[in-house]
Order: sequence, then structure tokens, then C-alpha cells
Amino acid sequence: MSEENDIPEFPEFQKLTFEHKAFLDSLFKKMQPQISELTFTNLYVWNEAEPVQLSRLNKIVLLQRRRISDGKNILFPPFAIEPILTVLEDLRNLAMENRTDIMLYGMDSNQVGELIVKYQVWPDRNNWDYVYLSSDLVDLPGDRYHSKRNFITRCLTDHTCKYAKLDSSVANDCLQLQTEWCNLRQCGSVPGLEAENRAIKTVFEKYSQLNVFGGAVYVDDQVEAFTLAERLNNDTAVIHFEKANPKIVGLYQLVNQWFCQNTLRSFTYVNREQDLGIPGLRKAKLSYHPHHMVEKYILKLP
Repeated sequence: MSEENDIPEFPEFQKLTFEHKAFLDSLFKKMQPQISELTFTNLYVWNEAEPVQLSRLNKIVLLQRRRISDGKNILFPPFAIEPILTVLEDLRNLAMENRTDIMLYGMDSNQVGELIVKYQVWPDRNNWDYVYLSSDLVDLPGDRYHSKRNFITRCLTDHTCKYAKLDSSVANDCLQLQTEWCNLRQCGSVPGLEAENRAIKTVFEKYSQLNVFGGAVYVDDQVEAFTLAERLNNDTAVIHFEKANPKIVGLYQLVNQWFCQNTLRSFTYVNREQDLGIPGLRKAKLSYHPHHMVEKYILKLP
């Protein structure tokens, strides 16, 4: 799968498969996306819970995902060099012909500026991405990160901790931790957590074939934390997953800093994805003082 012509014309779609990887990797490299969802890894590992399909409008690639949160199909912004208004008008005309509504997810603030007068547009705050300076996450400088440094000091004082770069043997240990983490939270009875569990297992199964990199923390000779990330664009890494034993105080802060110190120094920014409107997660992400947010908007083509 290497060309747009292999993809059916809208409104026909085809299912995302691993064979789309090279094509989408090339497309994302060209488009330099800002939103965290637009990596092949993200689309593929969540594909079972949130099925992704591809279509095209002439040579403009369209990606559709069915969201687990509400079961609705959404389109990501078209991958087009043409003015967005022109593309949306063409898309809207086709939608009218086929008597279907289209919802576009992930429009950024620059894109919606010229669209808000013509279309129904609203912010999707729960899915805005938190983006940090990598240097802040590496150094945790100044008074505002004082509590983070204290948590890390406590973890290192109470335990013998060692960092390990992720490889196949470490990945097996991480899978064991993920199983224990899920058992503790009864993932099987919570659709969102079970979907995440399957996504994480898919990452580890395909680890050598995906563009991901990661790290783990051994505490007293046992993996108790891991994190997985990949390049999002030329200056940004996106962290897809981060897990730690919640019983070990300061471990989340430690794995975050050690991973950034060992692996993410070469990036200017680190995208730590969204908070999904979960109060505790929002508080935790804000406590790291994001450099900026990647605002995402939803646009409806009736």
C-alpha cells in the first residue's frame, strides 16, 4: 500500500491494516501533524476499539475513526495542501449527495478561524493535547516543580531504582506489570481501560515493527513502571502510554523524568496527549505546567 490511488474514493472506505504503515508514515512526515492521534501507532493499536478507515477525495486522504466514547464516526482534518474551505465544500457536496452528516475532529485554532462564520464549530476541551518543553521535564527547574523533585527524592530514598531502555526482554516484564495494573483496576469491566489494555499489548506485540521507543524503571529488581513514545513531528515527541505501580510514592514522577532525560532530550517539545475530561488526570497534567495546548475543535458538515 503505497499510493493514494490504492485507497477508494469517498464515500467508500477501507479498513486500516498494518500494510498501510509505510504510506501513512510518509504522509505524516510530509504533513507534520500537531495533534497526538496522527501517528500510525496511535491509529493502529487502538484500531480494535476505535476502528479506523481510509478514503480519499481525489488525491486528498481522509481518515475516519469510530470513537469509543460515543460510538460516532469522525473524520480527521483532510490531508490537503489546498485551502481548507475549498476541500470542505467539496466534502460537503458529496455528503449531501449521499445524505450523510460529517463530523470533523481535530481542527486546530488556525483552521477554524476562517470556518466559524460558515460552519458549526465547537471546542473539544477534553481532547486538547498538553505540550511541554522537554527541558522542563528533564530538569524540573525552579519552585513550580519543587513538589515533583520531592516525590522523586522520596522514591529514590525508599527504593533501589534502575532505568532500562525498552527492548524485547524488558517488554515482557512491562507486560506483566500491565497485567497486574489491569487486575488492580478491573479493566475487564471498564470499556475504556480494557481498550487501553489491548492497545498496550498490541504495541508490545509489534514493538520491533513500530516507530516507538520507551523506557522502564526497575524497583528492587522488578519492573514497576514503563512508558512508550514516538516522534510526532520534527520537534515533538508524543508519549502514548505511561504506567507505574501506584503504591510506590513518586514512581510516576520518576519514570517521567528519567525517560525524558535518557531519550527525549533531542526534542524541543513533549506532547503528553489529552486528559479526556477526567478531573484527576487534568490536575496531574496541569501540575507539570504545559508550555502550550494543542486546541482541537469539532466541525459539523450538515
